[in-house]
Parts: sequence; C-alpha cells; structure tokens
Amino acid sequence: MIYITKNTTNQVVLELTSVSSLLSPYYLFHLTKTDSNNTPLVELLFTGTDLSTFKSRYNRFEVIETGSTYVNLTASTISVLPGSYNYDIYESSTQTLSISATTGVIISTGKMFVDGVETSLPSIYR
Repeated sequence: MIYITKNTTNQVVLELTSVSSLLSPYYLFHLTKTDSNNTPLVELLFTGTDLSTFKSRYNRFEVIETGSTYVNLTASTISVLPGSYNYDIYESSTQTLSISATTGVIISTGKMFVDGVETSLPSIYR
C-alpha cells in the first residue's frame, strides 16, 4: 500500500526492478479513484525518478502532493483528492505519460490512500 499525505513530500518505496523486463526502466503510475459502483471518478498518470541507490533491491520515489492546482506529472508532483485509489505501474524505456508508450504490462498493482483535507480542486479534475 502507498500512503500519501496531502501538502507533503512523500517517500514511496516499492520493489519494481525484480519484475521489470527492461534494464533501465522508467515507471508510469496510473491511479484510479472509483465510486461505490466501481465507476472511475478520477484517473491520473504520473512518472517519477527512481532515487534508490540500490535499485536491485528496492525503488524509491518522492511523490510531492502539492495540495494546490500546481502539478508536474513528469516529476512526481501531483494534486489528488483525499481517499482511496487503485494503482497500476507500467514500465517504459522512455519517460512517458501514455500507457500506449509503455511495454503494456502492469508490473505492480495495489492500493493507495491519500490522507488530508482538500482545500482546492485541481483544475485537471474540473
């Protein structure tokens, strides 16, 4: 599970290298927030730089939740609504914000929880 606190730089540690088929992959995160009927309310794609010094053991990302309308989706700078999300992670040979530009294989899946109070709705969700 990934835990994100709003208005904070969050450390996210995952084990992705062991399931990657590429030698030096970039990772594309696909977040989906659904309602009680499993209808997507929010979908968000973002990438981040793997900051791990031991990539063969773990992958570390800093995910910045701005709590404002500012985002930089190619630098793990996001603004998301509080609540639960599902995530899928894809690998790619280039930094991309498109699932079609990845290998198309989901290498990790799970849940993400965003804690905090929404102060302003990001413009990408309007």
